[in-house]
Amino acid sequence: MKRPLFVVFEGIDGSGKSTQCDLLFGHAVSLGLPAVKLAEPTDGRWGRKIRAMLREKEMAPAEEQMRLFLLDRQEDAEKNIIPALRENRIIIMDRYYFSNAAYQGAAGMAPEQIIAENRKMNFPEPDRVYFVDLPPDRAMERVTVRSGGEQEVFEKESLLQKVRENFLSIADGRFLVLDGTGSIDEIFEVIRNDFNDLVTRVTA
Repeated sequence: MKRPLFVVFEGIDGSGKSTQCDLLFGHAVSLGLPAVKLAEPTDGRWGRKIRAMLREKEMAPAEEQMRLFLLDRQEDAEKNIIPALRENRIIIMDRYYFSNAAYQGAAGMAPEQIIAENRKMNFPEPDRVYFVDLPPDRAMERVTVRSGGEQEVFEKESLLQKVRENFLSIADGRFLVLDGTGSIDEIFEVIRNDFNDLVTRVTA
């Protein structure tokens, strides 16, 4: 490839974004492309703290949530994202700083402030953001089945509605908004076609 490619999947809990992320990674590998799959929060020390925090019954202050996410992302950028880009790999990522803007925005911070804080850290910017858009009531049905009734702090319909609104408010030209009510195959067909076009641009 002439240059690396960085794509990110975003969506509210239960949207199906992780399924689509896995499918795209499998597609990239099947084409023989040098792809790596990443996710945030990571499995590192800060990511583990974040996951524990999200399982608490009471929501931590948005500023504390943001502090941990920035620490986790800094470590992820240094250990995984930047090295992969230097090696001309394709990064396929499940959640990035747009999730912070949407979720910590719903917790009380301004989404624009969160984006600005991340950009001050000079984290790599993605080429494409696949946003799987699903109404919160549909998402909650999936979350309830998946979790067996044990939900994380953000997994409430009213909160997810605000998260969804935040995602849509920050969507820029890199976003491809996908109808999450479609079938897995229908959604993936749109993603695959767009991804193939992106790959053509960086390999031509």
